[in-house]
Amino acid sequence: METTADEVRDTFLVTPQAKGVYLSWENNPKRIAHGVVSTMRDHVTKEIYNCTLDTFEWVKENHAHPLEGIKKKDIAHIDLASNWEPDFAFVHLFHLLMEDLGRPPLWSEFDKFAYETDVGLKMFGSERLERQKRIYELELKRLRAEHPTWKGLEHKANALAKGSLDWRVGLAYYGFMREMYTAVALRERGLDVRVHPLADANFRADAWIGQSILSVFVINPKYKVEDQQHAEKFQKGRKKAVEELFPGNLFDFVELTMESAQEYGKFHFPTEASIGEVEGFLRAGSQRT
Repeated sequence: METTADEVRDTFLVTPQAKGVYLSWENNPKRIAHGVVSTMRDHVTKEIYNCTLDTFEWVKENHAHPLEGIKKKDIAHIDLASNWEPDFAFVHLFHLLMEDLGRPPLWSEFDKFAYETDVGLKMFGSERLERQKRIYELELKRLRAEHPTWKGLEHKANALAKGSLDWRVGLAYYGFMREMYTAVALRERGLDVRVHPLADANFRADAWIGQSILSVFVINPKYKVEDQQHAEKFQKGRKKAVEELFPGNLFDFVELTMESAQEYGKFHFPTEASIGEVEGFLRAGSQRT
């Protein structure tokens, strides 16, 4: 069982909007030079289809919280972190590592890959460390202006620089894990749900089956109720929503919504009831002609 990039292209390159977004990515000179385009065009998703919900139980048991003691209020002003779109999208990296490991990666495994291996540093780690340095310099300048008599400002600026980027990557990691858990849970119910990093990063499809596209998102209280469906999409890069890429009746759009997590530092996965509800919608959509 596998899903190739060509299958993703055949499925989703069906509207002018989708073609525009995709071709902009595929023809980006910087991403071409960095190897992003060729790497992801060759990517084949396999290993998630061999995972079970027991896989995620193991991950939970061996999990180390990526956000540690970071407080959002302390780093919310750091736009260089919150607006960061690296050449290799976070979901690209998580998928690549998943194929190497045979399962979704632990945060510690991603951390080691990104900053302690030559491949990870070339793809992502060096870019992140360069940005961390820039944020450190700006934060140190800000802290010196606001608190000229304080001691240890260098340490504080470094913690803010590192923490803000860990927050950015960590939220993407938690989102990726929710999506993989959802796909596996639905597959265990007999649905041929597919995932691929190109579908996620380029076409905003967290998962799909046939002509039904699934979006998984957490309700964000700072948005109005009628805008909840956009909340996490804004957090995930503020790109076009999936409905904007595929107007008309080509696809059905199914949403799995979740309340905000109540426990800090733990995975926040959909309930069995919400999985069952989405299963019903997807089965109904698969029956349409």
